[in-house]
Amino acid sequence: MTVTAETHGTHHLPRWALVVFGVLMVVVLIAPAAFVLLTRDSPVVSDDQRLRAGRLPTDVAVEGSTVWVVSGRDNRVVALDARDVTQTATTRATGSSPLRLAIGAGSLWTANAGDNSITRLDPLLPGSGRRIAIGTAAVDVAVSNEGVWVTNGLAGTVTRIDPISNRVMGPAVRTGNFPAALTIGAGFVWVVNAGDGTVARVDPRENIVLGRRLPVGRDPQDVAVGHGSVWVANRGDGTVTRLAARTGRPEGSPMRVGGAPGALAITREGVLVLDTRSGAVSVIDARTRALRRLATVEGFPTSIAVGSGSAWVVDARSGTITRLRTR
Repeated sequence: MTVTAETHGTHHLPRWALVVFGVLMVVVLIAPAAFVLLTRDSPVVSDDQRLRAGRLPTDVAVEGSTVWVVSGRDNRVVALDARDVTQTATTRATGSSPLRLAIGAGSLWTANAGDNSITRLDPLLPGSGRRIAIGTAAVDVAVSNEGVWVTNGLAGTVTRIDPISNRVMGPAVRTGNFPAALTIGAGFVWVVNAGDGTVARVDPRENIVLGRRLPVGRDPQDVAVGHGSVWVANRGDGTVTRLAARTGRPEGSPMRVGGAPGALAITREGVLVLDTRSGAVSVIDARTRALRRLATVEGFPTSIAVGSGSAWVVDARSGTITRLRTR
């Protein structure tokens, strides 16, 4: 299969645990992580290449040929060149204990759990790094034309920031119990509430939750939009829920993938699923719902993203990205 699109993924531990670790800086680190190149009908194998990505990396995003990784223990983001991963990585300072990152509105944004802020970095300006206070621990971040959206896990809310003025827009929106992840697609902001097993659908223009929260599986940890659907990784019961992007209604019963699915990424043919317990990377065929195992990433995988023709899996233990590719 050919990887063409991108989204962002999540964690081996539930995000509430990562927030606590980020705020208190109490972290146990362990071994390698992954870059995956996927092509149609080709076996995926490891080439044992491990790329340094700082200490306690927890998230990854790709823009063009640049792979950005959050280095939570270093309070930095690391930039790797996908065209030549042997080059020395560059780093940029963020706020305290960044957990997640997003690219949009011409900038790179990090959600900083340690100092209740968002950092805005312009990749083209080495000195940039504006920090925006949001008043509570930031867990995840996503960017749309209407604003920058931040999940405030412990507060149970989502904050909206104006990407022009860098100011918080209006009061925070209550979405559910511990909003752990969010994404933007099909005209809505989709917020996963890990604490109550629901998804909230937010109107980005009105800044309100539409209708009732949508029930999914136990301990949902990531959400992605693609193929006309919203996909939710339910770490607590080893399933992926599929919702209609237009209405939020369930599309069939939850798909059992096993393990602890905690991160998702959209490709042209389907949805990549990262088992954050075993490190298995599988793909769900968007048309047939069939599940196929692609590779296994050793270590403590936390997040998956696709871009630059590849999929990238972060390993928090060793602070590396392991590279997997086809024969």
